[in-house]
Amino acid sequence: MPHRMLVSFQPIVLASLRHHNPPTVEVFMQFDRITHDPGVMGGKRCIRGLRVTAGMILGLLATGESRERILEAYPYLEAEDIDAALAYAAWRLEEREEPLVVA
Repeated sequence: MPHRMLVSFQPIVLASLRHHNPPTVEVFMQFDRITHDPGVMGGKRCIRGLRVTAGMILGLLATGESRERILEAYPYLEAEDIDAALAYAAWRLEEREEPLVVA
C-alpha cells in the first residue's frame, strides 16, 4: 500500500514595515511536529522538541536510509515525524519574500 502523507500546518503572516523598502510580507508555515527552540540543537528545527533535527532526517533519507531503518534506529520517532520533515523541507525550498504593496 502506498504511503500517504498528511501533515497539518497553519500559515502565519508577518508584515515587516520598518526594515524593508518596499515593505515585505513573510509567510511562515507552522508545522505541528516541527519545533524551534534557540536552546535546543543550536536553534535548528527539531522533531517534536527532541534532539533530532529535520535536517538530520532529510540527510538520512538522502543517503538511502529507508523510513523503516530510521524508525528502528530512533524508536522515539514516528512515521509522521518523517512526513513532517519532508513537508517542512519542501516548504522551505519554496519560501520567498514578496513586496508588500501599501495602498
